[in-house]
Amino acid sequence: MTTPQTVLLDLEGTLYTRDGVIDGAAEAVRRLRADGHVLRFLTNTDSQGTADLHAALVARGLEVPAQELFTPVVAASVALADDPGARVLVLGTAAVTAELAARLTVVGPGEEPTHVVVGDVRHSLTYDLLDGAFAALHGGARLVALQKGRFFLSGGVAHLDTGAVVAALEHAAAVEALVVGKPSTDFVRLALRSAPGSMDPGRTWVVGDDASTDVAMGLAFGARTVQVRTGKFALQSGDPSLPRAGAVVDSVADLPELMRSEAP
Repeated sequence: MTTPQTVLLDLEGTLYTRDGVIDGAAEAVRRLRADGHVLRFLTNTDSQGTADLHAALVARGLEVPAQELFTPVVAASVALADDPGARVLVLGTAAVTAELAARLTVVGPGEEPTHVVVGDVRHSLTYDLLDGAFAALHGGARLVALQKGRFFLSGGVAHLDTGAVVAALEHAAAVEALVVGKPSTDFVRLALRSAPGSMDPGRTWVVGDDASTDVAMGLAFGARTVQVRTGKFALQSGDPSLPRAGAVVDSVADLPELMRSEAP
């Protein structure tokens, strides 16, 4: 019999790709639940609102209850809600801006923002947008990155991710961004707080395809780490600068058996 653990599962690249759900992923989620494990789903997706992302997961046939889904948009909302005076300039999609505006005061670049939140701007990035954010940072605003990924995959091709935009602003304004998504260990704690009794790193597993975010985050928290050979794995496998997971499996379909074999 397996001892219940908390499993933090990545989404894109781990449970699915742009081509569809990875073979055996839906069944793996069901088997993990049947074995008594507590599941939470952590993603660095910063192009969609959380509700839209959840609807897309359901449409894919993945059993992901809304309360088990954690995005960097949720993390930013929680982090900045602690500051009642926060005035937030958002560089992101309309859906993300609307979700943040539901909990925070969102302002324009000339309205004295206290924070600049950077997400997916691949369809809206202009010099004026960056320059407005730079001006706010130069005036003392805090830089907040929804995530700091170097690249994302689309159709098997790598494209610049949010981290490249964040790095430009960090360099120009001589500041360091607060990262609320992966690989921040605060992101882990946010998810674990929703699962009472699950804050023990020794009983936490972090599973994903990206060594720079999933594996790095898990190792920093002290959790068990598993990298899957799907998603970004092939593009990262030859990079010696990236951290190594405690275990590597062909896909998430192999995770339930791995956890059973290593059960305490």
